[in-house]
Amino acid sequence: MNYKILFTSKNNYDLLENWVNRCSNYKTPDIINLDLGSDPDQYQKGCDFCQKNNIEFIKAERTEFQHNIKQVFDYLENNKMGYILYLHQDCFPVNESSFVKINYSIENNNLSKFGCIGFNIYHDIEIKHLKENNLRLMTTSRCILQKGNGYYMRFPKGSRVNYNKFIKNKAFSVENIMWTALLLSSKSFAKNIEIDLNFNFFFSPDDLAYQFLYNNVHNVFIPGIHFIHDQSIKTKYQLPKDSPLGKKEDVVKRYGRVDHAKIWKNKWGFIYDPTKYIQILNNRIIKYFLSRLASKFYSSCETKTRKEYKNAKLKSHLMDDYFNHDPINGPLKYFDLKLQE
Repeated sequence: MNYKILFTSKNNYDLLENWVNRCSNYKTPDIINLDLGSDPDQYQKGCDFCQKNNIEFIKAERTEFQHNIKQVFDYLENNKMGYILYLHQDCFPVNESSFVKINYSIENNNLSKFGCIGFNIYHDIEIKHLKENNLRLMTTSRCILQKGNGYYMRFPKGSRVNYNKFIKNKAFSVENIMWTALLLSSKSFAKNIEIDLNFNFFFSPDDLAYQFLYNNVHNVFIPGIHFIHDQSIKTKYQLPKDSPLGKKEDVVKRYGRVDHAKIWKNKWGFIYDPTKYIQILNNRIIKYFLSRLASKFYSSCETKTRKEYKNAKLKSHLMDDYFNHDPINGPLKYFDLKLQE
């Protein structure tokens, strides 16, 4: 295939083993595992497992996510491999066709003109709505500049997006992808991204997306390719379901640092927070009833991010376009891509 899968691992090789076993009957692209500094016993466990399963095992030069991507692209340069699919270990294809369709999209389109390339994610609560004979758009975007709850998502309620307004099986521009499954082009990455070592993991993929937007490069959603993001799997291995949760020292040990919100604000000049600007609207009970009984009104209420964006340090025409765009009317822009049925 014309791309490789990338996993980054640190003391969580049970998750990687679970992913490989779950997809053992699929024809997958070649896999690279980048170790971010596991403890000696876990490092050896990962090395042995990868060798046994024909997975390329590489020691990371640094732990910062954006540098991880650069290191892997540099490693692949001699192989003329221009794309990598970064996956979380708790993110699985709905079926084998996901990998085949990604390869078809690369072979038949110039995807290097885009930034972050994303797919349809059945995220947590949405998994129970999965029917393989009736696959629907679920979570397709993270979007803090637009009205809504910070996502294009079907469940739970609160998103501003109206998928009924979207043309079926048509690629469209997104502010940011749901980056549990993230396809990147080496050409686009090298041309548009300035590695920011201030972000370790949290908000680092988001910063990639907004760097692309800042350079007026569209991030794109490709339809017909589906993944499941099942965070509950992590609890089987004594890991918190949500990565930022837990004791601060434990989170720092796993992910390097936790001051990402401050870093984001200092860099971009606006807070990363899609909760409502009027505090009472964030009350759990009020939010529950308004998002169900008056969803159109509630989703239109101003967010903290949007309130601050007007005075942002870094802006572009494309960022402004998204700030002024209302996803209740459909996507910002469509793209004519050749896609596999």
